Amino acid sequence: MAPNASCLCVTIYSMEWELMTFDANLDDRVKKINEHVRSNTKVPVQDQVLLLGSKILKPQRRLSSYGIEKEKTIHLTLKVAKPRDEELPLFLVESADEGQRHLLRVQRYSSVAQVKEMIETKTAITPETQIVTCKGKRLEDGKIMADYNIRKGNILFLTEHCIGG
Repeated sequence: MAPNASCLCVTIYSMEWELMTFDANLDDRVKKINEHVRSNTKVPVQDQVLLLGSKILKPQRRLSSYGIEKEKTIHLTLKVAKPRDEELPLFLVESADEGQRHLLRVQRYSSVAQVKEMIETKTAITPETQIVTCKGKRLEDGKIMADYNIRKGNILFLTEHCIGG
């Protein structure tokens, strides 16, 4: 914290999670609070709505811009915005076949298993032998696209698992 920054105690209330409390200062951006909430709840920042009274706090703004006084406890309410299950047109690039590309139309809440089934219809590679990555991370069964913060325009990469080398 900066030496002259005023210390705040931030308390976040939610119907779904336990009370969260941490220290901040007036120069901090709301995004810092969003990140704290994300680390405690796993709710992505873009799905959070922080309220101070009836005001919705914007992640890019500083706490001081909301008229918060120094050395004060601020009480925020967390609401989780349920985003619509938007369609994510993604390109799948195969490591074999000279990097052939396939367009997949998945949903934000599609499971990795569902996406692997889509891939099988396009490539004939069974889900059990598929290794699918995005942004350097291997996509794991049991998770959904939103868990990886996959967005429209991201590229999926497909490698086939070889047994025995």
